[in-house]
Amino acid sequence: MNNLRRRLRSDEALLGTLISLDSPELAMILQHAGFSWFFLDLEHSALLDLKSAQRIIEVLQPRGYAVIRVPDGSETWIKHALDTGCDGIIVPHVSTPEEAERVVRSAKYPPAGGRSVGISRAQGYGARFHEYLSEATDSIAVIAQIEDVEGVKNIDAILAVDGIDAIFVGPYDLSGSLGILGELSNPALAEMVDRVRAACQAKGMPLGMFCPNPEAANTELGMRTLLLAIGSDAGHVATGAKATLDQLRRPRQ
Repeated sequence: MNNLRRRLRSDEALLGTLISLDSPELAMILQHAGFSWFFLDLEHSALLDLKSAQRIIEVLQPRGYAVIRVPDGSETWIKHALDTGCDGIIVPHVSTPEEAERVVRSAKYPPAGGRSVGISRAQGYGARFHEYLSEATDSIAVIAQIEDVEGVKNIDAILAVDGIDAIFVGPYDLSGSLGILGELSNPALAEMVDRVRAACQAKGMPLGMFCPNPEAANTELGMRTLLLAIGSDAGHVATGAKATLDQLRRPRQ
C-alpha cells in the first residue's frame, strides 16, 4: 500500500471516519465496513490517549491509514504522536505560515526539520531504526487544519510552506470563529470554505473536510474534496441502532 503522503498526491478520494472511542474492535469493524483512513481525535476525545491510540493503530495498519489529530501543534505532542507509528498528523488551528513552519520542523527529521530521534513503535522498538529514519520524512503526511478566520485569511501563505501535504477544514470551529457556531449551512461559512477550496485547487493541494453525514460527503466529492472524514465511530453506532429500532417501531399493516 502506498504511504499516505504519496496517496494524497494520487488525486483519488479517501473516505474515512473519526475515531473518538477507546475501542480497537470498533475501529476494526469500521475498517471492514470499507473506510480507508481513520482520524484519531486526541484533541477532543476524553477516552483516547497516546497508548490507546497506538493500540488502535496496530489494528488498522497496514490495511488502512491511521492519522492522529494532536491536541495542539507543540513539538512534544507531534513527536509523541509520530512515535506511535501513525501515518500522519492533523494539527488543529494552524492560522499563520509561521505556525505551519513550526509544525513541519517538528514533524521532519534533519535536515528537513528538527524532529528528535527516539525508539518506539514507529522504529520497531529499534528493529527498523535506520530504515525508519531514512523513510519517515518522505512517508508521513503533515496536515494543517484551518478552522478560524485568521487561517482562511492566511491560506495562501500557509500553502506556500514546504512540507504541508494537505489542508483539512474544521467547519464547526470555523463557524464559531465567524460567530455562527454550528450553522453549517450559513452562507458566511460557505464563503470561507470556498476561499480555502479555491486556494487549494490553485496550488494543487489536497483538501480535506469533516462531513457529518453522507449527504455532505457526496457534495464534497462532487467538488473534488479528496480527504473526507465522515461521521464518527460513536455516531455510526448510534445511527445504525436508531435505524434498526425505527424499522421495528413501524406500525403493522
